[in-house]
Amino acid sequence: MTATDTNPPPEASKIRKERSPSFPFIGLSKALERVRAVYAHAKRHEARLADLAAAWGMGVKSSGTIQTVAALVAYGLLEDQGSGETRKFKVTELALKALEDQRPGAREAAQAEAALKPKLIAEYVEKWKEGRPADGICISELRFERGFTEDGAKAFLKVFDDTAGFTKAAESDKKPDQATQSDGQKAGESGDKLGDKPDLPKAGHNPPPHKHSVKQPERRILMEGERELTTGMLAKDASFRLIVSGKIGVKEIERLIKKLEIDKEILAEQDAEPEDEDAGYQQWKQGQ
Repeated sequence: MTATDTNPPPEASKIRKERSPSFPFIGLSKALERVRAVYAHAKRHEARLADLAAAWGMGVKSSGTIQTVAALVAYGLLEDQGSGETRKFKVTELALKALEDQRPGAREAAQAEAALKPKLIAEYVEKWKEGRPADGICISELRFERGFTEDGAKAFLKVFDDTAGFTKAAESDKKPDQATQSDGQKAGESGDKLGDKPDLPKAGHNPPPHKHSVKQPERRILMEGERELTTGMLAKDASFRLIVSGKIGVKEIERLIKKLEIDKEILAEQDAEPEDEDAGYQQWKQGQ
């Protein structure tokens, strides 16, 4: 056997060792499902790795178990102590709030906090807060700017899209009541006390023009298990936001395209000019 047979070229060795930056193995939707299973199995008591694997129906030494545990720790849903055989895990207070807090907005706030625990996800939530670019642009940026492999970049986008939706739901809950003004007064209320006279403009003084507030589009609050798959512009005054749940793959996208084609045909029929019934009736009478 020659040296060439036993020692691969440096380039080949480098390709095999190429790895993407660290990020959670699963999105927050699946992570919440996994920690719910742990909570049902062990409540907030300490549990071993074997207990977690049993709660998920996985092998204790499987890569899926190890990666899922790492993801739950990254989201702040599990805390761990010790190492090796003595390593123990426990459901966190944050996880319990994200699962069961019934106070208005509390569960959404906890889920948003968990979503932003992984540093890489938090960074891109801020960077893409106006809307994530198209997949090709994102994959190129992740590959050339952050050192991702192409498969790693695609996997990150899948996790990001699922997880970032939880931060947007929390933002929607923070919006003030539209009937309340910025100074705390309700729309239509006056701050003048009884008997006070309104300030009148002085002679020769023109008051500044009234600034019309720009109405921001309302964003639908995502339900549990839902996520924002993509958004974009359709026209200057039209945009879209695609909300999905469950596993979305090639087949589901193809079905969506077919559904949109059907809707397109229906809209085209509606846009067609209807025949004037009176004119048609007069032509029929003339032909008699």
